Amino acid sequence: MTNLDRSSMRAELLRRLLDKYERSTSYGHPGPWTREIVVRLDAKTFPEAFGPDGRERRLALDSAAETLAVQGALRIDREAKGPHRGAARAVRLGSAEVAAAYAAAPEYEALAVGLREVAGVAGRLARDGHRRGGEVWCATGWMADWLNTFAAALERGDPSALEMGRERFKHTWRHLPDALAAAVVLAGGDQNGWERFISERLFGDSKRLGVLRTALVSILVAADPRWRGVPPDEAFELLEAYGVRRKPGLIRAAGVGALEPKGCRLEDFEPVAHLPEAWAPYLLNGQARRALRIVTTVENEFPFLGYVERAGGPAALGSRDELVVYTAGFPTPALVRTLANLAAQAASAELRHWGDADLGGLRIWLYLRERLGRPVHLFRTTAEWVERCCDAGRPLSALERRALTKLGKELEGLEGPDVLEAQKLVDVLLRLGIKIEQEHFDEAR
Repeated sequence: MTNLDRSSMRAELLRRLLDKYERSTSYGHPGPWTREIVVRLDAKTFPEAFGPDGRERRLALDSAAETLAVQGALRIDREAKGPHRGAARAVRLGSAEVAAAYAAAPEYEALAVGLREVAGVAGRLARDGHRRGGEVWCATGWMADWLNTFAAALERGDPSALEMGRERFKHTWRHLPDALAAAVVLAGGDQNGWERFISERLFGDSKRLGVLRTALVSILVAADPRWRGVPPDEAFELLEAYGVRRKPGLIRAAGVGALEPKGCRLEDFEPVAHLPEAWAPYLLNGQARRALRIVTTVENEFPFLGYVERAGGPAALGSRDELVVYTAGFPTPALVRTLANLAAQAASAELRHWGDADLGGLRIWLYLRERLGRPVHLFRTTAEWVERCCDAGRPLSALERRALTKLGKELEGLEGPDVLEAQKLVDVLLRLGIKIEQEHFDEAR
């Protein structure tokens, strides 16, 4: 048995104990703890040390435990009787041993390192904003409030605001300082450009924002009241709503009408039109000459394509004076401006939105309603439809339940027939404890 064997076993014992401690409810509490951290010394936990050829490893394991016990880094539970009486059967970590255990493991990075660093960054950003070169972006309103709340939670050892446990936080925290800084900048609402240019401006690295995308979306979903509670995996294009573009902006729509002065018409594009955002004025000019009765926005791509196809194509939509627009989840600022201008010039048209029957779909509906300044009726995925199709629902998470409840309270301060529709949908989703994607809609049902 070499010193290297004993050193390796000491590091392994401490790693297992400290990992379990950092995941436990005892983390950060001075003690006494309700339940101490225990690692068993048996064949299940250390199979190589207890195998047929494991004698040397077992000796190294026992020696490492004894040494760490002398240092006060752990306590040993021993066999009380039988042929192995007095042998170590488990090692134990209590509140009295934590400091010594960390001190005995200098190569082990404590969770507290990341918690302390990110909490400090969040606090500084809330107070001083993000600075680069001669530019300063201040955190104000909801962003500043959230940063202070997040910093306080991290000081208590709680990163759950980002929908992550301590273990995941420990392995990913190094992206968070830059992601928090980017969130402060985007929350200011004055960005509008390509992702790599914005990234270069903020960090001097054109690729950095792309690396931070997942963490940045998680922060904005948690902090911005517009999206709070929306699962981050349903908000992967959310940065478009803050003016960050990764691909050329398109307006995807179906209907009829001239696109002047381009010399073509909306119905010339089959099955649907993919227009550059710069063509928005031409689309608006053409629709201004029409007596639009209905403007339908659709959240997801295949329901959008299927709806146009089943309606009979662009010409059939035009015959009933309807324009259909695909929002691709949360619509981009340019698309929102186009829809707002369309709503203003077609004052008598009915606005309606077909989205998922879930928190994200309702948040998109509310976002559209606020930006368009008019009622936007729920289309197809209504409370009545959820009642009929409840067998297709997936369970709501605890976070989604809380967020839907909060959304219901927000809606109490609004008026309009569409608000009543949304309140009914929130109520039925909470009562049934489910959510349903719009793709489940079947016109035959």
